[in-house]
Parts: sequence; structure tokens; C-alpha cells
Amino acid sequence: MELNLLARWQPRWSLPKIAALAVAVIGLLLLLLAVQQAWMKVPHTPTETLDAPATFFWKIGLVLLLTLTVGLRFLGRDLLSMRLLCLIPVYLIAFPQFVTVFDAHTSGKLAWLQQQHDNITWLGGDIFLGHGKRDQGEAPVIDLEDPPHRLAAFRPPVMAPWSIGIAEIPDLIWWLGYNPAFCQFLSKGWVLGHLGSLLLLFGWLGWRRDDERAGSRLNEFHLCGSTFAAAFLLWFALACVPISASSLALKKSRQAALDDDPSLALVALDEACRWMPALAIDSGVIWQKGIFHSQLEESEAPEARLQTILAMEAEGLQQQAGVLLENLMADGPFNDPLDRELSRALLRTAIDDFNSGNMAEATRRLTIIHQRSPSCLQAIFHLQLIALQSGDLALNHRAHRDLIALYEKFQRKEKQAVISTSWLMLAQGELQHGHTLAAAEAREKSRRP
Repeated sequence: MELNLLARWQPRWSLPKIAALAVAVIGLLLLLLAVQQAWMKVPHTPTETLDAPATFFWKIGLVLLLTLTVGLRFLGRDLLSMRLLCLIPVYLIAFPQFVTVFDAHTSGKLAWLQQQHDNITWLGGDIFLGHGKRDQGEAPVIDLEDPPHRLAAFRPPVMAPWSIGIAEIPDLIWWLGYNPAFCQFLSKGWVLGHLGSLLLLFGWLGWRRDDERAGSRLNEFHLCGSTFAAAFLLWFALACVPISASSLALKKSRQAALDDDPSLALVALDEACRWMPALAIDSGVIWQKGIFHSQLEESEAPEARLQTILAMEAEGLQQQAGVLLENLMADGPFNDPLDRELSRALLRTAIDDFNSGNMAEATRRLTIIHQRSPSCLQAIFHLQLIALQSGDLALNHRAHRDLIALYEKFQRKEKQAVISTSWLMLAQGELQHGHTLAAAEAREKSRRP
């Protein structure tokens, strides 16, 4: 028995086998590095970054899969070991849905950061429309853009996955977890896991190659392909279960609303959120809950009070709505999605203050938002702009420092426009105080962020 085991581990060396062994070792090292590295960069404060809670459990599963794969290989169960190795890419593919769809807290935070980034950097946003204009006297001619009224990690699944058309395929991709916010804050650990699993598999196949028999790896290729395909289809079917269940619950809620049954509609809406927890961060879902609570004469429910405030906003009563909004916020905190929606509403009020020339109120409300959500991009950006206009160099420096630290977590290249603008505002602030050398240094950095 011992002789047979020794014979198994005495390979006939050749250059392809040596290369395959090297590739397999590199793949294994990358997988171990993936376990050590963060998979997500979730900004908690401008200087503090957290990983997604799901990452911890996913790393444990990855370690178990690797241990079983290597252990079975040493026990001589080569084919079973190879099947397990083929499961690792599918296992990693399933990770985004657990961040984007099933973790409402992380998904909501990332979705709001992504929306703020888009609102600042798009062609009609604060960077291009505001800082592309010339200064008029000492104050830039800037009219800040309101953030979009609706925030969501994805569109609600109003149709089942098997009934979608070509136009809804992007929605399906988002329901599986691959939305822009996930891609924006993805870290290298997850990518290294994919790369390592592929290299380990390729190296493994090369190691098993028999130099004396043509086509000796054909069975292994078929085994890997069939295992991966079966695992992928099984994952896809399981991933569609909550999407389908949530879609049915939303239809039930819609029908109950049409039948003038707000109680059943609210229960069905909560059921949809249980199947896809990140639905709870959707502004439309929060507004709809407010309407149902109002119909049930539960006017003191925070969602119903928010709905009243939003109705006042729509009628142009922005300042009166702002007072009621701050009263509602003082009664909190509530659940995470509602608290975020309140901060977003206060941000719109602060921007209205700024555009109306009421800088004191704008500063006060932006400071409240920054305290509630230290990673709020627009609050920090607008505070730096107000600091420039008011000549508050200390606030200018603090906002600039927070903005630069926060944007280190972003992946997209559009962030360079915001960083450049922040350096430019700092340079203008230094120049206002006669610090010509510091202004020149900041100006130079604004050109090469």
C-alpha cells in the first residue's frame, strides 16, 4: 500500500508538468491571498473602511472548499477533488448577490455613495455645470444640483426572471448583485479569488497530463466543464428564487392597493422586502409604506410623516417641510433605510438654502448631515464650497481632507474631476488668505490629481 502511494507521487517530470505545477502553486497562493485581503471597501467614515459582513462567511466557505480540495487530492480522490475545485468560481460568482440584495445596510450605503458620486460628476452635475463657470467677484456662480429624489440598489422585480425580455436583462444582472455600486467598491480580494481558482484549475489539469497519450486530458476537460455548468445553473436557479418570490409579493401588494386594502398591501410589501432585503432602501418602497400607513390612519408612523413632508416639498413649501423634517429626525433614530431617506431629504433642503443664498442655514443643515453620515460626499463637497465663499480656511482644509480620503475608496476614474476641483477650491482659499506658496502647490495638484 505504501509503495503504491509513493508511486503515485513520483511523477514523470517534463517541462509542461513543471510549468503546470508552477501555475498551480501561484493559483493556490492567490487564493490564500484572497482570504487575507478585503473583498469590499465600504466607507464608514472618510478615514475608516469596513468590509462587507458577508465577506467573513464567504471566506470561511472558501477555506473549507480549498481544504477539502487539497485533502481529497492527497487521499487519491483526484476526480472528486477536481469537481470541488470547479465549484470555487461559482461560489465566488454568488458573492455579489449577498452584498447587494441580502445586506440592506451595506447595499444602501454603497448605493447612496454611488448616487452622490454620479450626481457630482455627470455632465449636468456640480463639477461640470458649477466649476465650469467663471467667478463673479469672489463667489463662484454655482447653482447646486438637487440629488435625485429616488434612491435604490436596483429596480423592483415587477416581473419574474423567466418572463423578462431583452430590455430587462440589465435588471436581472443587478438582481444578481452586479450593480454599479458593487463594482465601484469592489476590492482586490474577490478578484484574486477568481484568478487564483482559474490558475489552480489550469495547473491541476496540466499536472495530470499524460505525455505519452494524446488527448489524455479530454475526460478531465469534460468533467470540469460539466461540473461548472451544473453548478452555475443550480446557483442561477437558487438566485432566482428570492427574485421570483419578491416579484409575486409586489404583485400581491399592488393588487391589494387597487382593491383599497392598505393593510394587506403593507403586509405583502414587507414580505417582498423579506425576500430581497435591499428593497427596503428603495425610496419608492418607503414612500409607498407612508401612503399605506396614512390610509390606515397611522399618521404618526415615521413613514407617513415623511410622506407628508415630501408632499409639502412637491408643493414648493421647502422651508416648512425642512422644519417638519428636522422634527422628525429628532424623534429618531429609526431603521437604517428611513434614516438615510431623512438625510437625503435634509440634503435637498440644504441645497435649496444654498441656492437661495441662505448660507447660514445651508451650513447648519449640511453639518447635521455630515454628523449623521460622515461619508456623505455631497455634504462634504458643499461644505468646502461654502467654506471657500465664507473664507473659512480651517473648514476648507477639513472638507478637502475628508473628500480626498473618501475618494481613495472609489474605483472609477471620474473621481479625478472631484479631487481636482477640491484642490482648486483649497488653492482659492489659500490665495484669499495671502498664502501664495500653499495656493501654488494646491493649484499644481489640481492639475495632476
